[in-house]
Amino acid sequence: MPFQRTTQTREENRFDDFFRDKTYLSLKTSLFNYRFRNWKIAKHVPDTGTILDIGAGTAPVSPDLKRTVLADISEEAMKNVQCVSKEVTSITGMSFASASFDCVLCSEVLEHVPDDAKAVSELRRVLKPGGVLIATVPGQKRSWAEDEEYVGHVRRYDAGELEQKLRTAGFNGIRTYKLSGMIERWLTRRSLRSYRQGGATTRLPLWLLRTANTVLFLLLVAAESFTGWKRTTRILVVAR
Repeated sequence: MPFQRTTQTREENRFDDFFRDKTYLSLKTSLFNYRFRNWKIAKHVPDTGTILDIGAGTAPVSPDLKRTVLADISEEAMKNVQCVSKEVTSITGMSFASASFDCVLCSEVLEHVPDDAKAVSELRRVLKPGGVLIATVPGQKRSWAEDEEYVGHVRRYDAGELEQKLRTAGFNGIRTYKLSGMIERWLTRRSLRSYRQGGATTRLPLWLLRTANTVLFLLLVAAESFTGWKRTTRILVVAR
């Protein structure tokens, strides 16, 4: 489907500030934490079938945009992302027909939604029978910090909390994986602090920033096997 805008009125999305920042837009898909999530998510995406990437913003996590519909509540985001099929819609009231997708990706979205139970119910509704949901969320309430409020988080998920909401919505075969730990958490907080102080503007050339983020991405990959559950601050959940 082509780019569409639903008729419902929306409040300004907090991330629209990011989506209007040209330097941020040019760097987003190079950022270490984004690349690390993509690398982990891609391992679970089916090789065939239609994909919905809900809450995609300007940096979708789908590994195959040719068979993907991108969706986000931000019209600004959908204007700035390159994909044939995209739509402005809310995760708590999606404009898609029931049983529309073989795979639904929901990465770093549910922690922004006040009524996450309704959002999870919508994820179940648009997923075909036998389809797969792949979601990532921040974990451990004790890891809450000032950066969460800045980006509009309303929660972090303690162990088993998201899984229970998925079961209530009718999902089963739920598997939870460690996504990242304290190193990624610290680097993300430092990056956001720098952004808050001066935006994405920097004297460093973009090629150098991209190189630095590649090094940090490889650091996260190398540290993955050393991250135990007690130090896991972000999780990946797969459900059917």
